[in-house]
Amino acid sequence: MYSEIKPLFTLTIGEFMALTKELINEALMQKEQENKQAIENAPNKEEHFNIKELAQFLKCSKVSIHQYKKKGLPFYRIGRKILFKKTEVLNFMRGLRNKRVIQS
Repeated sequence: MYSEIKPLFTLTIGEFMALTKELINEALMQKEQENKQAIENAPNKEEHFNIKELAQFLKCSKVSIHQYKKKGLPFYRIGRKILFKKTEVLNFMRGLRNKRVIQS
């Protein structure tokens, strides 16, 4: 690096620009490596559905979703918005499948 060879005030404009570019590139490369590590180390993000998306996912109507809510389907309310976690929905649906009783 130039700073180890000469004091900063003795650099020409060209040398200063080259030094600045080198430092910026080093910083960008370091930041890119940190971002890659953060993505690799991040836990899998939980997938959420609203009522319309959940109805499409389960291939049923919105009315059916509200009926499932009454039966105990876990949901989260944020203001007027209702959200469902994918893993919780799948667990609930598996439980319903096991509880089915054939009526004649």
